[in-house]
This record gives sequence, structure tokens and C-alpha cells, in this order.
Amino acid sequence: MRSAGPLAAMLTAVLAGAGCDPHVNLGTIGDGSASLIWKATFEPGDFSEWSGDGQGGTYREDDNVPAAVVSAPVHRGSKAGVFAVTPTASMVSISYAFRNQPAAPSAYYSAWFYVPSTIVVGSYLSLVHFRGSLTGDGRNPYAIWDVNLTPLADGTVAAQLFDYVKGIDTPQPTMVRFPPDRWVQLEVLFVKATDATGHVAIWQDGTLILDHPNVTTVANDWVQWEVGGASSDLSTTALPALVYVDDAAISLVRLGPDGPF
Repeated sequence: MRSAGPLAAMLTAVLAGAGCDPHVNLGTIGDGSASLIWKATFEPGDFSEWSGDGQGGTYREDDNVPAAVVSAPVHRGSKAGVFAVTPTASMVSISYAFRNQPAAPSAYYSAWFYVPSTIVVGSYLSLVHFRGSLTGDGRNPYAIWDVNLTPLADGTVAAQLFDYVKGIDTPQPTMVRFPPDRWVQLEVLFVKATDATGHVAIWQDGTLILDHPNVTTVANDWVQWEVGGASSDLSTTALPALVYVDDAAISLVRLGPDGPF
């Protein structure tokens, strides 16, 4: 799959050169009075919830189809986002909506995903993505963590965690398959730490499917969270392959599938 290689060496050099304090202050958000600190329902009919404050938006690479808002399928309300993935010749096709802020020291990042059964995952389909910045200011971004769907022997798919810096896949200890053709919530606990006190955990429809504690999760405070789709290896009845997203949120407490949305 994807290789960390020079990236891990570059990150190590940056940390060493900066004399990084593993206990550096990893950010604050407002006065901490509200547990739900950001959300996007797509109900405005555009991506203004992501981009209106200048701290988010959409981006794509090797993809000619921009992200859009549709009326069906939707998880709740009347609108959802759709992201087109069009890999060709093993080139990674990327289409995400992203948020830079708020970025709490510890937060739950959740969204609902609808993956049609017409999509056949060859090696992976990324749904949730985290990026860091080697310079800590949003410049020189690089991939750090990924929640992606990978194929199983019986033709189904399941979510797993990928550590880009170390180039390590972490599969579920007890496999919970990701069902197609219906809305599925993925919720990720992301605890920032520049030493081995970080934590990444993943819930699928309220079930804890992966728990990855005691890990270095970031190089500094800057983190970008992304949802949508990315892959270098998909087959489908027709390209682009469409991944639908709805009701995204960043919260200080776990929302779960029975949460406010």
C-alpha cells in the first residue's frame, strides 16, 4: 500500500531540529463551554459551513469533478455532500472537505458516510484523513492518519487505521464489516500528542472497532481533518465513484449514532 519512507525521516529531522518539547501546549478552543464545537449539515446547499470562517473548504487532486451538494441520498434533512473519486493508471484521486479549526487537544471527529455497492475497492478507499504541517503553520502539509476501507476475502470491506508516518496498517482485532448502500457513522477520537501519550480510536455506528492508545499522533499543534474519498485503485460500473457524506461534527464528547445528528 502507501509507503511512508522519506516522510518518516523528514518528520524525524524536523522534530529533532526544532528541539520539540513533547509536552508543548497543543491548543485551546474558545471557553470550553460547549461540547459540540463545530458541525456541517450541508443544509445551506453549499460548503459554507466548512469554509465560511476561512478555516476549511474543499480540495481535490487528480480529479476533474468538484465536490457538490445533492438532495439524495441524505442522512438527515434535505442535503448531503458528494465526493467523486476517479483514479486512473494507479494515480491517487482525492476529493475531500476539510477543517483546520477548531482543533482541540482531544476531540471526536464524526461524519456519516454512504458508500454505494457499485464501488469495488481494490486496495483502499480513504474516508477520513488527518494531515499535519511540518512547519506548524499549515504550510508543508503531509498525511499523518487515515481511516480507510480495505477489501476482505469474501468481497466485503472493513475500516482500518493507517499511520502514514510509520507506514503501518492497523486492522480491527474483531472484524466489523462496513455495509454498503446505507448511511454509516464513523467517529474518531483524536488526542494530540508529540510523545507516546496520544490516542486514536474509531467507532462505527457506536461500536468501538479500533483502539490505538499510547502513540505519537502529531508533530505540532496544527492538524487538518478531512472527509470524502481518496483511492488509487477502485473499480465501479462507471467512474467517477461517488462517496456521500452528511452531518459532520467536531465535539468534545462522543456523539454516537443517536446524537443530535
